[in-house]
Amino acid sequence: MKRELTALIAAPLAIWVVGTKYPYVFDAAMSLCAALALYEFLDLGRKKGFDIPVPLCIAVMLFINAAFILEPISVEMGVFVALIVIPGSYVFSRGKLEEALPSSGIAVLATLYVGMLGGSLIRLHDDFADGWKLVYFLLLVVWLGDSGAYYFGRTFGKHKLSPRISPKKTVEGLMGGVFASVVTAVIIHFTFFRNFPLLHAIIAGVILSIAGVIGDLAESMWKRSAAVKDSGTLLPGHGGFLDRFDSIFYTAPILYVYWFLIVHNFQSFKIMSA
Repeated sequence: MKRELTALIAAPLAIWVVGTKYPYVFDAAMSLCAALALYEFLDLGRKKGFDIPVPLCIAVMLFINAAFILEPISVEMGVFVALIVIPGSYVFSRGKLEEALPSSGIAVLATLYVGMLGGSLIRLHDDFADGWKLVYFLLLVVWLGDSGAYYFGRTFGKHKLSPRISPKKTVEGLMGGVFASVVTAVIIHFTFFRNFPLLHAIIAGVILSIAGVIGDLAESMWKRSAAVKDSGTLLPGHGGFLDRFDSIFYTAPILYVYWFLIVHNFQSFKIMSA
């Protein structure tokens, strides 16, 4: 019940944020979500007992996000800042020397993971005339596919998909999720996104559904390593922001690339170039 109530409250806000014409509202909202998700990601490392410079990592991640938004800052510069500043901070740390490698590795991975993938979601929204429709497509296909997998798995699930990482996920749930995603993609095509060719919408629905499950499993793997059930508790019934956005962050660059190739008739591969 908490899961449905949270979605009922959050859905109208998400619809407004994605569809609003006010400049930078979506960018600011996504950067805030990314900061909260990164905090939860870094907290997994702290739960393992590692020393993580959380404020520094969040600041660097926001700089990476800004690089996806502001023309004068290149994304490469954001990556270089993460690779130079975060490991460099450990030189002045008083933490245990034998933990410097895993601690700095977790800090850099989390910062780049959330910063780059979250930045891809911002670019998906901002780079194309149909950007807001693409974000709706991504959110609906991935989240409704996730719901389809949940209910199909509960009803018909027998064969474990990845018992070592997520014992409750089943092959039947995955198939149900793909079906739900494809149906969602088809409905979106016929309702408000005719510019997304039907065949490509179906293909994208399949790809995003499967990739979303992989992204979710990756986060579940990290949570199991940290011996926690949810990354946070800010979203009742959904866990934390990392739990809710793991699949979205993971699939955003995939949809960006796919749509870029459609727009350029699969003849240009200068993805995310200035």
